Amino acid sequence: MTRHHAHEARQQVSDVAGPTLRIDPSVCDGVGICAHLAPDLIALDSWGYPIIDDHVLVRKRQQRQANAAVSACPKKALFISG
Repeated sequence: MTRHHAHEARQQVSDVAGPTLRIDPSVCDGVGICAHLAPDLIALDSWGYPIIDDHVLVRKRQQRQANAAVSACPKKALFISG
């Protein structure tokens, strides 16, 4: 598979998959507010940095939690893609 085809395949999967909660780890400073606001989506590692699985936000509760975490992030490290 060429690099171009691999990119297209990833893009198609992400387009079909739907919105997911993402993090830019280079911006995050490990405050941890996000894990309190989105406990169904975010865990914290031993240093207080978020661990986020790539789950599609299909339930309203997940979407509400993700939106709250994104809005409250002091460094704006969280975002929703898709």
